[in-house]
Amino acid sequence: MSSRVKFLMLVFLSFSGFTTVFLLFLHSDYARRERAWFRDYPYREMAVRKARHPAQPEISAPAEDTRLAEIPDIISLPDIISPDTARLKPVNIHKRLKKAVTQSRPAPRRKAVETPEKPDMPVKTIAPTPPVSWRHAAARGYKAYREGDYPVAIRYLEQALKSAPDSRALYEQLAYAYKKTGQTSRAASSFKQAIDSYHEGAVPLRLRREVAQLERRFQADGYAIYRAESSTIQQLGADLTRSQTGLEVSYQLENPARIQIYGRLLAGTRQDSLRLDRNSYQAGIGLRLKPLANHNLLLSVERLVRVGRFARNDWMIRAGYSLDHGTGYRQDKAGWWRYNLYLDAALINPADPDIFLTAQTIGGYSMSLSPGLVIEPRLTTLATWQQDRFRKASLIESGPGINLRYYFNDSKYHAYRASIELTAEYRLKLSGSSIGGSGPVVSLIAHF
Repeated sequence: MSSRVKFLMLVFLSFSGFTTVFLLFLHSDYARRERAWFRDYPYREMAVRKARHPAQPEISAPAEDTRLAEIPDIISLPDIISPDTARLKPVNIHKRLKKAVTQSRPAPRRKAVETPEKPDMPVKTIAPTPPVSWRHAAARGYKAYREGDYPVAIRYLEQALKSAPDSRALYEQLAYAYKKTGQTSRAASSFKQAIDSYHEGAVPLRLRREVAQLERRFQADGYAIYRAESSTIQQLGADLTRSQTGLEVSYQLENPARIQIYGRLLAGTRQDSLRLDRNSYQAGIGLRLKPLANHNLLLSVERLVRVGRFARNDWMIRAGYSLDHGTGYRQDKAGWWRYNLYLDAALINPADPDIFLTAQTIGGYSMSLSPGLVIEPRLTTLATWQQDRFRKASLIESGPGINLRYYFNDSKYHAYRASIELTAEYRLKLSGSSIGGSGPVVSLIAHF
């Protein structure tokens, strides 16, 4: 491939990458919440109030105001305001105006009232106590949630639900407040109560997805990536295009930071073969946490355990961040755009670190073939860079592909909890010192 073609492809991919990042930001949770705050939330809240509670009739004006609005024509201002009264304050003129109106009309006929047996006994009147409105408590709960004071929001939302136990919106908002404070069990219970308010078949998938994520404790992921060798001639140097496979099992703790304990086993394959290379077996056990509730930032500390001959015993510190849109299954649409940006940085042996950096973007259009089955044409761009005590290596590649996903294992309260993905791509090497080059890539990913 000539340098001119590579340069044009690099310009095109750079522009595509910038556009993808911008679109990812527009479809991020933060941007959606901001748009909802200025556009969707007021109208949605008013619609819920009108549907649940019809508008109260307007309170008519007091009788005095009505009389003043109906002043007869025979009364003119000179008859009421004389030179002597012209110096009075406007309040006194207003009082005299009402007195003139009252005197110009006949007194209303009063009905006879029976005299009580004991007229001297004083009648004690008690002013009625106005009832506490659940709307007031709900409004304060919503306000506290927007301000980030989630414990206060929980208190007011719970108070509002005592008077409006059938409010779907209150249960949903309370569930998100519980989720923000790390009370995953209560959040899942509130989401389920919101789900129960829907008719069968009309439950939004996002609510069932929330319950599935909150109640999931054990999780297993496996993958296998096969890359055809770009050259049959063996070369010296680092190769970042090696075929590999891996398996990871994790357990989710119930806490605000979403801490996971995980263990995994990785291995590479032999050249031009699907057989695993026993010398490359690498195990690890670590701790992973998500410190920010509104951002998909993952931090982990892992102890690498040597299993194969070419593996290592060491510590690894890792940070990963992702922005995505449309990565889950959509039951409300036959097709949707999907974007994903993933950044990863890892240090092995922090005292004398080996550095590994990865950036990947995926963009495609998902089309639903049947319930749970999705096909997606996509474009993938991957950039990797690593430095160890022996050498440096880098690789930038991109190429089109086709992805087939199947989602399964759902229930009334849980969205799809398992999936299998098969992807076939052809990647072009754009730049880098890795001895691997352009060629087909086939990957299989299973999530349980």
